[in-house]
Amino acid sequence: MRGIQPKKILIVEDEGVVALSLQAVLKKMGYVVTGMAYTGKEAIRLATETTPDVILMDIHIKGDMDGIEATEKINEFADIPVIFLTAYADDETVKRALKTRSHSYLVKPYNPRELYSNIELAIYKRRLRDRVGTHRENIELALTKLSDPGIIIDLKDRIVYASPSAEVFTGWKVDEMVGNNIFDVLDITFSKIDGLPDDTLSKVLSLNAMNYLPPLAVIKMKSGKIRTVDLRVGLVKDDLDEHKNILLLMHEHSANLDITK
Repeated sequence: MRGIQPKKILIVEDEGVVALSLQAVLKKMGYVVTGMAYTGKEAIRLATETTPDVILMDIHIKGDMDGIEATEKINEFADIPVIFLTAYADDETVKRALKTRSHSYLVKPYNPRELYSNIELAIYKRRLRDRVGTHRENIELALTKLSDPGIIIDLKDRIVYASPSAEVFTGWKVDEMVGNNIFDVLDITFSKIDGLPDDTLSKVLSLNAMNYLPPLAVIKMKSGKIRTVDLRVGLVKDDLDEHKNILLLMHEHSANLDITK
């Protein structure tokens, strides 16, 4: 079970005796325990600091968030398999746990052999996915080879990736774009080449309830100049075929003009 790089496990369990017992079992199996957290906040901090291969997460922990909420927070910045441990699992709890994309859950008292097989399978699946590449990683790799600029944003409009060609196209450096709101950076608006949007779209936009990405758009470059672009938008799948990111592909419009708003 031991390798050149020992497999690291983070324990999140608010019962001290249970946590110590679990730590002893894991050490006998050959794992390295990177830490023991007793609250959700501690779990988030240790997940950041120790980058474990797997997190064993008790669902019902002390503090202002339970294990499921802590896992959702961790999922925002890291792709770490989580195995939930719980003394009971009602239907609603199971549904909430499944939504976090956790690897599995085990009902206490756990069987050591079952625990070991779940940990090994979780690590195997994660490493296999890393070798193959996620859907988003494959898109990012393809964008580095394309002349048309591509930008990926999350569901909060934040830029999470910009291709090298996007730097040239917009004048913004990648590190100036990533983490910022796409509308703040590029100020995407309708192009006036095709006139005003149709009546239905105009009524929806008048509600001021969404940010719209028009197929023919005007973007503002870092220099302040504006550029007319054909904008193609698609939903990026994650490994569970869910949509968590949006891809924007831009192409210089054939009738590109300096348009003032």
